[in-house]
Amino acid sequence: MNILIVNAHSSRNKGDAGIILSMIDSIKKNVPNANIKIKTRFPEIDKDTYDVLVRECACNISVDPDESKVTKIISALNMLRRLYSKNQKIDDDYKWADVVVSCGGGFLLSHRFSPALLQHLVQLKIAFDYDKPVVIYAQSIGPFYNNIMQKVSKRILDRVDRIFIRENISQQWLEKIGCNNKNIVVVSDSAFCMNKQQSDYVDQLFLELKANHEGPIIGLTARDWNFPEMEDKSQHRLRYVESMQKVILHFEEKYNAKLLLMPQVLGPNNFNDDRIISREILAGINSKFSQLINYDFNPRELKYFYSKLDMFIGTRMHSNIFALSSYVPTVAINYEHKTRGIMELLELENYVLEINHITSSDLISVAEQCWKNRDSLKNKLQRQIPQVLNSAETPAKYIASLNKNLVHS
Repeated sequence: MNILIVNAHSSRNKGDAGIILSMIDSIKKNVPNANIKIKTRFPEIDKDTYDVLVRECACNISVDPDESKVTKIISALNMLRRLYSKNQKIDDDYKWADVVVSCGGGFLLSHRFSPALLQHLVQLKIAFDYDKPVVIYAQSIGPFYNNIMQKVSKRILDRVDRIFIRENISQQWLEKIGCNNKNIVVVSDSAFCMNKQQSDYVDQLFLELKANHEGPIIGLTARDWNFPEMEDKSQHRLRYVESMQKVILHFEEKYNAKLLLMPQVLGPNNFNDDRIISREILAGINSKFSQLINYDFNPRELKYFYSKLDMFIGTRMHSNIFALSSYVPTVAINYEHKTRGIMELLELENYVLEINHITSSDLISVAEQCWKNRDSLKNKLQRQIPQVLNSAETPAKYIASLNKNLVHS
């Protein structure tokens, strides 16, 4: 069975890469004869991350946030033309495929008019033009705050053969834009299934981190955020940074903890390089123990790293998933609805804070609660994660059913 995975972004984002790797793991488990290709915006970056063929996506456009407005308008008009044209048979990888799978993640959304969203939708439109079945694999869909984006998204999503979503709020957004597709199933995030990989480097690093240090080791991910739903964006960003700084100092002072700021995302641009805001957080405080781990882990060894931590505080959703699936008690900071949905799935909604309303006192309070309940939370995760893994494999099992139909046809 030939499976074409589209809409891949960049393996510099370890969460996005973890999704793709987990999809490959699950698909190969359920479809042993699978031949897989990946279509990505950054093939030169991604080709060394995956052990399958990687190609550039059709109709690639720049996603640089500093791109000029004129360039963005030209890209958007080109994408709209392709979305409303007939029979765009422009890519032989689609011809090769038996099924086209839109990778898991959270990219079908728009806070405003979005060329990037249009480009993602074009990847699915091309599949329709080749008369290929299309599967959306464990995604968060929405929000859609732009009317044009709502209409174009509905036009494409109505035609998808099966839509797997990660939380109920995505279903609500599909209803809000008038999507008529009835083949919608809520499943767990695919990244829960990603296998971790033992790493001698990580083992040695932990020996060094624990040398002459008797307190707990806590992981933390921060990300830059532009607070698109808030008016005073700079003030909200400042409050987020201060909250991270104060929770570090609190756990250092009270528990002799060492907090490690982790590089979950390293690009493809500065806004999406977590090391920059992590350095800003550390530069603003007089920390005794805490530090940035400035290393380009592959996703499997990053999950192995997280599995050794005593607790985790994460803004990046997939850093939380890597930790939770390793039974590490976790506090999540929600910047889009996907994070809260994941935590509600695990009945951990009391351990989520909203980035738009975060305060240092609230973050310290929730983190304290997580630390005090860490043993019971670990036991809870050990009971729940096997069910989550089973749910996360549902899309791969559906793809396997399509394979059986191909064999018998």
